[in-house]
Amino acid sequence: MARAGPYAHGGRGPDVVLDGVGGRIGRASLELTARGGRFIGYGGPSGDFTRADPDDAGRRGIHATSLFDLRMAAGDEERLAGLALAAADAGRITPLIGQTLPLGQAAEAHALIESREAIGKTLLLT
Repeated sequence: MARAGPYAHGGRGPDVVLDGVGGRIGRASLELTARGGRFIGYGGPSGDFTRADPDDAGRRGIHATSLFDLRMAAGDEERLAGLALAAADAGRITPLIGQTLPLGQAAEAHALIESREAIGKTLLLT
């Protein structure tokens, strides 16, 4: 299995963090967010949502928000999906693929994700 190292983001931190965990892991993810990055908290199965200190986030130029604060107008879903696909096609955004496994190891891939040992996306190869 191929796995990403701890500096898969080049050592500067990820530009965008989507925190669906909260708690200790969410706070650590916020700390890792790159200067000028974006942090969106949307979950708290660990017991609490991640709350960004506005002064600290401001000093680091991080735009921190909750998913519940985001608002979209009619048609935004299609428009924004189109923009994201165009950016991916142009190579301006790429997913972090942390590990790949053969389709026959789907159960192992699922266990890796559940154990929170997976970094980035986990792909099953056919």
